[in-house]
Amino acid sequence: MDRERFIELDRSGKGLTEEEWEQGYHWCYEWDQMLVGPGQPEALVCSCDHPKIEEWKQSDEAKQMLREQEERMNRIPEEDVDPGF
Repeated sequence: MDRERFIELDRSGKGLTEEEWEQGYHWCYEWDQMLVGPGQPEALVCSCDHPKIEEWKQSDEAKQMLREQEERMNRIPEEDVDPGF
């Protein structure tokens, strides 16, 4: 899916084509119906059990993305983390 199509769908909420769904794009329940697909950080924690997302989570790309996110979180000084209370 190209960027323009993603933006069109994200803004309009229109239905996906069968091809787009088969690529792994879907309206994710975990992310309040946000359009999620392979290659997006949100897909790392998607629990919709979409077959292509689950397959992507095992890819080198997803594993690298997860490592990078964890490294960024580890660099945040603890005093900058708001515990929420």
